[in-house]
Amino acid sequence: MEGTRYCPHLVASTEGSDPSPIIQPDGVEISYPTPLSIASDHRSPGSAYFKSAQWSPDGTTILTSTADHVLTTHILPPDLLTSEAPIHLRPYSSHESPEPVYATTIHPSYALQDPASTIYLASPRSLPIRLLSSFSPSILASYPLVSKTTEEYIAPNSLLFSSHDPYTFFAGSLNLISTFDINRNGEGPVERMPTVRSKRSKVVGGIGGVKGIVSALGMSSEGILAAGTFSRWVGLYDAYGRGGSLGAFELQGDSSSQETGTGVTQVLWSADGRYLCVAERCSDGVSIWDVRGTGKKLAWLRGRKAETNQRMGVEVVGDELWAGGVDGRVRVWHGLGEKEGIVDPTWEFEAHEGDCIL
Repeated sequence: MEGTRYCPHLVASTEGSDPSPIIQPDGVEISYPTPLSIASDHRSPGSAYFKSAQWSPDGTTILTSTADHVLTTHILPPDLLTSEAPIHLRPYSSHESPEPVYATTIHPSYALQDPASTIYLASPRSLPIRLLSSFSPSILASYPLVSKTTEEYIAPNSLLFSSHDPYTFFAGSLNLISTFDINRNGEGPVERMPTVRSKRSKVVGGIGGVKGIVSALGMSSEGILAAGTFSRWVGLYDAYGRGGSLGAFELQGDSSSQETGTGVTQVLWSADGRYLCVAERCSDGVSIWDVRGTGKKLAWLRGRKAETNQRMGVEVVGDELWAGGVDGRVRVWHGLGEKEGIVDPTWEFEAHEGDCIL
C-alpha cells in the first residue's frame, strides 16, 4: 500500500520581524525578546542562516540554531492551522552563545503547559554543556566535560536525553560517550564509556569498538542506544545506554549505486525498535538496517539530494521517512522496513525555492 500523497501548503514562516507581544497558553499577554534585541550588534550581514531546526516532542515549539551562534525558540500560535493566511512565526526567546554550537537536544518530556519541562541542552565549543529554557535566555545549569589529558573543555558533537530516565543525558565526543545527571549542576559526567578499547588502536571499528567522533545518538523503544561516528561506523549499546556493547557495523556503500557518505550525522529508530535509519553528510540517501531481525542492511532510500557537508536532517513519521534536500524539496519514503534494496521516494513537494531543507 502506497503512502498518502498530501498537498502541503504554507501555514507559517519566520520571514520578516514583528516585536509585538504574544499570548501565553494561560491567556496572559507578555512581551518577549527577539533574537536581534538579545544578540550583540557585531554580526556580519547574512550570517544568520539556519543550521538546524527541531520540533519539541509535544509539537508546540521549534528550536532553531543559526550560523551566528544564536539558539531561538518559536512557540506556535493556537490559530496556526485555522488562519486564512500564513502566520509570521515570531521568536519567543533567544540565547546567544559566544562560540559555535555543535549539538542541541530537547527534553523528551517537553510540555508547554509545564514550564519546568521546557528545557533543552546545547554544546558550545570550548565551554561546558548548557541547560537552557524555552522561556528564558539565561543558563539554568552547566556541565563540564573536560579532557583528562589536556584539561581542556570537550564540546560534544552529539547530545541525547535518555528516554528511560528523565534526569540523564548522553554526550558523544571523540572515542567517548559520557553520561550526565542534570541535577548535578557544575559537575562532570557520572560515567564515561570509551567506544574503543585503546585510543592508540589503529582499528576504526569492529571487535575493538568504534573509533572516531561520536556524531549522532539515538535510543530505540527497546532501550538500545545507537552511536554513529564521522568514521562511518555505528555502535550499539544495551540497557538504555548504560550497559555493554552489542556490536558495531560499518557503513559500506556501493559506489556504483551512489550508496556513499562521509560520516554519520543522524541515527533514528522506527517506532517498534526494529529498524535503524542512518543519515550521512555528502550522501544521496539513507540506509535502513534491520537491527532486531537479520542484523544487516535492508534498504537504501535514494534520491535524498543531500550531497553537502552541512547536517541535513531526516525524520521518522509513523511508517514513513521524511528528508529535506539541498534543492528545497522534501521527499517521503512510505512503508519503512517493507522494501529491500534501492528504494525511490514515494512522493515529494517543494518547501523552499532552491534552499536547503534542514
